[in-house]
Amino acid sequence: MGHYELLRQQLQQQKGIKGAIKRKIFSWMIDEMVAEEAELDQLKDKHDALSERHDELIGRVGQLNTDFENACVNLSNNNTAIEALQSDSDYLKLQVGRMGRNVQTSPSPASDKAGDTAITEKAVSSGNTYSAIEYFDFENHFRGSIESVKERQKQYLPYFEGKKHVLDFGCGRGEFLSLMKDNGINAEGVDLYEPYVDYCVSKGFKATCGDGVKLMNSFDVLDGIFIGQVVEHLTPEQILEVCVNAYGKLEEGGVFIAETPNPMSLSIYTNAFYIDPSHVKPVHPMTMKYYLEQAGFRNIEIMFPESSKPDKKIPELKIAGSDTEEFNKAMQEVASMLYGSQDYAVIATK
Repeated sequence: MGHYELLRQQLQQQKGIKGAIKRKIFSWMIDEMVAEEAELDQLKDKHDALSERHDELIGRVGQLNTDFENACVNLSNNNTAIEALQSDSDYLKLQVGRMGRNVQTSPSPASDKAGDTAITEKAVSSGNTYSAIEYFDFENHFRGSIESVKERQKQYLPYFEGKKHVLDFGCGRGEFLSLMKDNGINAEGVDLYEPYVDYCVSKGFKATCGDGVKLMNSFDVLDGIFIGQVVEHLTPEQILEVCVNAYGKLEEGGVFIAETPNPMSLSIYTNAFYIDPSHVKPVHPMTMKYYLEQAGFRNIEIMFPESSKPDKKIPELKIAGSDTEEFNKAMQEVASMLYGSQDYAVIATK
């Protein structure tokens, strides 16, 4: 029973003239108050119901958001799996094609078997790591999908916009050639590893199997050269030879970009670098800059891509009543050495 209903009962119980006068004066006011109190109770009930409904909807939205995020993760995982399967499928197609060509050129099953053995022995004895470990398959396992590599290489696209003749030196699986084609930039690739070239050609890219420096020198002029994840496979003499010939073949305003593992980030030694048995040694960015200066380049910048940084950090130390600023500052420097960009790119313009 509400407050005003109680007040009305008390008023009705009063006797005599005073009670009658009070009832005459205040009854209509109390009746209105009782009606308003009842209306307020109804509104409160509605508010409580709406609040409960609101909480229920918030819970459902939270669940839908969780389901959506899980679906996105599953979709991303599925896309990654599909890309990996596509790469494996392309690799198997190349293998089947090579086997078919070998069968056509082999006089007999016996000689074919001997030929396969001879090829393997030759690859191993000559130190041909790429053939010995089936490098195409190796890259599919450890470098990442073609699409993920292509996505990372988009950061170099602004340097090649408007270029007419770009060389992808060490084109590999053709990620950069695909990026150039998507953006209407004329480019062709070169690689020593024949399966890579076969794959690029099968995808409609222009690619040549052979020595990159020789192919570079066969052109009258170039306005762009990209050499991604290659210099770590070369000796200092070979790197300098590439730089000198690149400077000689680039027209004024032409750009040379080399991407390679960053030895200033110690994490490369526990991750990417020593996974690949064909790597010679990492090249320090200042060494690479020096090679380019020796070749004649003067406009040189070094980029440390954020996309190649490991998703790790050293948390700050917080101790009540203690000054940890100097310690945390020192640990930030340690973190930059441990978890800095795993790749760097040197960008030189003639």
